[in-house]
Amino acid sequence: MEFILNNKKYSILNHELYINYLMVDSYFKDHALYEYDIHFDFLNPLLSKDKIEFEDILEGTGDLEELIEKEEISFLPTGVIIQEHLNGNFKIIYQDLEFSNIKVGEAIPLLISLNSLITYKPIVTLAQIQEELTHFIEKFRTYQ
Repeated sequence: MEFILNNKKYSILNHELYINYLMVDSYFKDHALYEYDIHFDFLNPLLSKDKIEFEDILEGTGDLEELIEKEEISFLPTGVIIQEHLNGNFKIIYQDLEFSNIKVGEAIPLLISLNSLITYKPIVTLAQIQEELTHFIEKFRTYQ
């Protein structure tokens, strides 16, 4: 999948995007600071399996591709700014929120999480989003 943000072209393999959604789903289920009902229903067929094969991920990836085509899901929050540091890492900015030195592999899961919290009902404050995403980054980095 390719997308343009701030006049720069980015790309991610579709199955990698699917796996990022799996990681974010797991974070909100098991590791979030606060309780949110954030879950991605298109992951249910995979999560209900006892044993997961790569073909299952590819099948789920196809479901995700359809949702993206129909514009029923997006991981890019409206108004987000991504700047690239000289070291190749990113600064992700949304309104008053800033996340610096975000590594390439952290950027998409962070954007998925940010978008999930921005669109969550009831509304989550920017301060709570900052706290939650800082925790998300810490958890993500200790997982790797």
